[in-house]
Amino acid sequence: MMRLLLPALAVATMLAGCGPDAASELALGKRLLTGGAGAPADARAAVPHLRHAAAGGLPAAAYHLGLLYQRGAPGLQADRAAALHWLGAAAQTGLPQAQFMLGQMLLDPLSSDPAQARLWFERAATQEHAEANLELAMAYRRGDLGLLPDAQQAERYLMESQHAQKHRSPPP
Repeated sequence: MMRLLLPALAVATMLAGCGPDAASELALGKRLLTGGAGAPADARAAVPHLRHAAAGGLPAAAYHLGLLYQRGAPGLQADRAAALHWLGAAAQTGLPQAQFMLGQMLLDPLSSDPAQARLWFERAATQEHAEANLELAMAYRRGDLGLLPDAQQAERYLMESQHAQKHRSPPP
């Protein structure tokens, strides 16, 4: 079983130092990720800014780093360990998008830890993350993720998913 939980002190430290400098670094990193103002996207250039923002306490920066390393980008090779690290850091702070993505990574054949995946889906689902609720609905329908088939629970999570789709949070 893979343990991705960060020590509580590390998460508290991540959140405690958040300041305007970190917010500026996050904004610049996100701008570099997407391009804009006629400039092409440059994921490689975004990484140091996102790292600075993550060190400054912004979970959204850790989330974006996790996605970058999960998918890779031109000039930036995918790195599974780095993706798990950064998504884990963001998930620990309670960011539902990171919790869901971490759960997804824990389902792939390289990690295959359905119990941990379910834990992260459940955490995201309690925050009305539509896809996490849908994952749990399907898991109850099929008897996946260490759950027994349960039509009532499947229906409950499906309804929660439909409700959550109407109240989506903005992306981090």
